[in-house]
Amino acid sequence: MRPITTPVAIAVDIGGTKIRGALIDRDANMLADTRLATNASLGASHVLGVIVESVDKLQEQVSADHSVCGIGLSSAGVIAPASGLVVSSAPQIPGWAGTPLGAYFRERYQLPVVADNDANCALVGEIWCGRHSLSANPSAVMLTLGTGLGGAVLTNGRLLTGRHHLTGHFGIARMWDRHSQTEVKVEHLVSGTGLGNVYQQIVAASEQVGHAIGGAAVMELFVKGDVNASLALERWCEHLVLQVFNLHWMIDPDVIIIGGGMVDSRKHWWPMFRAGLAARGVQAPVAVATMGNDAGVYGAARLVFDRFAVAL
Repeated sequence: MRPITTPVAIAVDIGGTKIRGALIDRDANMLADTRLATNASLGASHVLGVIVESVDKLQEQVSADHSVCGIGLSSAGVIAPASGLVVSSAPQIPGWAGTPLGAYFRERYQLPVVADNDANCALVGEIWCGRHSLSANPSAVMLTLGTGLGGAVLTNGRLLTGRHHLTGHFGIARMWDRHSQTEVKVEHLVSGTGLGNVYQQIVAASEQVGHAIGGAAVMELFVKGDVNASLALERWCEHLVLQVFNLHWMIDPDVIIIGGGMVDSRKHWWPMFRAGLAARGVQAPVAVATMGNDAGVYGAARLVFDRFAVAL
């Protein structure tokens, strides 16, 4: 008689600087993990090799009483979930667009594979394992405030991806920038890079000599009492409030979760942000992501269990 084994998923979160892998069971226990440098500039073929190295390392750590039921992959870009094809992507990984993630790893490992956008995976991970008090099948929106702006939408417990898999790419949407009097991408003003851009606008308006600056540097100036940095953070919060206000009225979710690197400095801007939401009458709960860098691998694992009908 064949012994009964516990199903586990191999999950890999493909980031621009590192590739995070994990072996996760259906009770959300992380049994093993890996962290490898992406070296994204070396191109798609190299990155695929790093993912293979991560999966191989995790397979070696599968015990006799566990069995791998599938591989889950979390990646930036527009991902076709049914096939795992990278439809399009930012240029951080040269040649990544067109990479058949699903087909490549199914053929190599003879295992079921699911691949999805990293923000989608992060939201699924947050809902599954994050510290959020929600119903069994919640509706939720996630905004990821990093170098750019990403996001995801969950309705009645299911990811909303859209006909062309574009749902949640909030940063690519357009908004009117009243200071430059031009139409810009939302992430041009609402992201870590966006905070730097807002600071540059203020410096230029005051006829000071400026230079390219990122969000982290603006936060450092803010802590030191820089007036322009303070004005920039205030204006940046106004832009973020406007986006959350719009999402509240367009989607009406149970919760809007804010994640990404910018939340690490939230003690400096969260009260200002919440005050702006209150002033606009936004009633939806707004919460900070709690899973950090683990959200993507947990979400990718959960998609494996959901897609391949593994009981939880």
